[in-house]
Amino acid sequence: MFRNRLKTVKSNRSGMDTIFVMTVFLLFVCCLLATVLAFTKVYKHLGSSIEQRFDTATAQTLVLRKLMSYDCRAVDSGEYDGIEFFSFADEFDGEEYTTYIYAYGGQLRELFTESGRTFAPDDGNILFPADSFSASVDGDTAVFTIEYNGSFNTTHYYLRSGKAVAL
Repeated sequence: MFRNRLKTVKSNRSGMDTIFVMTVFLLFVCCLLATVLAFTKVYKHLGSSIEQRFDTATAQTLVLRKLMSYDCRAVDSGEYDGIEFFSFADEFDGEEYTTYIYAYGGQLRELFTESGRTFAPDDGNILFPADSFSASVDGDTAVFTIEYNGSFNTTHYYLRSGKAVAL
């Protein structure tokens, strides 16, 4: 009789041990899942923030490089139907062309067209997302601001004065 009771106690103990181990394991798994979910949320937030800054900075660099490739006589700014733009004058084979950079429909766009042709904002090629773009040229200084999702990047650039002329 003594042996049967001892066996019963051991079997109950074994069941209690198993329940305790399973409970601790489930608690560990729940904590692990909560941690993974928290880090996933932080990662998504950081990823979207970095992507937003990358798009704005890349758009800013593109406009800046365009400004660097022209002298002050070929760069101008203007406004058409509430849309501010930079215009860049080019000449190929005796024909004059104009390139416009502007924001329209939530996108920074570039339009290359014959000079004198009507400015059509829908026709531009989409470059990057941008909520707004403001541009101005005052003498030899060009200033532009690109906004995207509340992030503003303003750049001031001193335009080069022209090509050297041989005497």
